[in-house]
Amino acid sequence: MNLTKNTQLVKSEAKRLGFDFCGISKAEFLEEEAPRLEDWLKKNRHGKMDYMANHFDKRLDPRLLVDGAKSVISLLFNYYPEQEQRPDAPKISKYAYGDDYHTVIK
Repeated sequence: MNLTKNTQLVKSEAKRLGFDFCGISKAEFLEEEAPRLEDWLKKNRHGKMDYMANHFDKRLDPRLLVDGAKSVISLLFNYYPEQEQRPDAPKISKYAYGDDYHTVIK
């Protein structure tokens, strides 16, 4: 199977599974992003998400995370709710309305 057929197969399957977008890129070191991520972390822009500072090298090179990786598949799933909160309900973030996206993706 050639690259174009594999790409179309993955994208078709992502659509069938309900993802809104599927992109495929080469697995390589993110040279341009490295200084931006480092600066973002140094300025503590990750707040209380301490895990964002973990595995800095793996965040910048997916081949270190998955040995032999050649491609990265990025999926988009819009978890914005179609239904608004009731005016009398406690206010919560919109991402928390629906099912936990970690569970949905798995």
